[in-house]
Amino acid sequence: MKLISEKIKDFRNIKNADFFPSTAVTVICGENGQGKTNLLESIFMLTGAKSFRHVKDRELPNKNSTGQSVLESVFFAEGRKQEIRITVGSKGRIASLNRGSERKASELAGKFCCVVFSPEHLDLVKGTPAERRRFIDTALCQISPGYLSDLREYTRLLAQKNALLKDARNIAAAFDMLEVYDERMAEKASSLASFRRKFSTELETGASEAYSSVSGDRESFSMRYLSTTGDDDDPEEILRMISAARSDDIRMGYCTIGPHRDDLEILLNGDPARVYGSQGQQRTAVLALKLAEAGIFRKKLGEEPVLLLDDVLSELDGSRQEFLLRRLGGSQAIITCCDPNFIERETDADVWQMTGGVLNKKE
Repeated sequence: MKLISEKIKDFRNIKNADFFPSTAVTVICGENGQGKTNLLESIFMLTGAKSFRHVKDRELPNKNSTGQSVLESVFFAEGRKQEIRITVGSKGRIASLNRGSERKASELAGKFCCVVFSPEHLDLVKGTPAERRRFIDTALCQISPGYLSDLREYTRLLAQKNALLKDARNIAAAFDMLEVYDERMAEKASSLASFRRKFSTELETGASEAYSSVSGDRESFSMRYLSTTGDDDDPEEILRMISAARSDDIRMGYCTIGPHRDDLEILLNGDPARVYGSQGQQRTAVLALKLAEAGIFRKKLGEEPVLLLDDVLSELDGSRQEFLLRRLGGSQAIITCCDPNFIERETDADVWQMTGGVLNKKE
């Protein structure tokens, strides 16, 4: 999978840009705040997912525009050239694939896939459970349309049930409706937990290998998917547990168990990395996780995903920088940084300059 070109109009601070990345490594250099991350963000939008920076769609169009961003790309996947056009504006994210009819951008899932590695991900180990759930969800939504559909439905049901729970202490009808929501949510919770558990097992295998390579086999990496509904993904058992939590839910005013409360525990030498890992160990663990994510994409897609590395090399020490660049393999990698000299020495990279939202290739 390769991005051949992308035309950007009115996205963030980028008014107009035409980008033609190398099929191997491309470096986007420039000072902070010039729009380098905005470029990577625009590429990630081609997956059909929301921004990896977790902002609302309405924040994406250029402030001086008509309120609509347009992204047009040509990419190579499934043995042929393809096209994606996405508009982001008042109607949300609308997309067309290969000049077909317009659809919701989320329906592009699996057509163009990226793995993003940014400085924010370096807090993945010691951050909140929500960050780790988001990491899993972002990956699975790209490679499994079924997961995306179930996640959206579960999220909708969760919001509606939480609204009911706020009224359940006072309105008898709301209390009766909770049983209906519990049954529907148990089915979706079972599917989500099963997807996540399988993904976590695959992730552990790849991350363990990568971590051992970085650490020289001196330390071991492992993971546990921690589910609030236990280790049984049977919907009937999950329904029983959700029903048993009814009184707690009403007292708290929100759903206390389910996939929205689950976590991914990362262990080094059998101990929680969040508590006992040094900063270097934690960053190595995150590096291993992102490389494992790329490996899973490669296996599922039958081709390499596009790698987006957002100023992450400056946050890693020399040995980890070299390891990451060596592991790029046959993937197309687009890397942002302030100083491209190190990457140019280590790779045969094309270099582009971003200044005030204006993108130019350096000769």
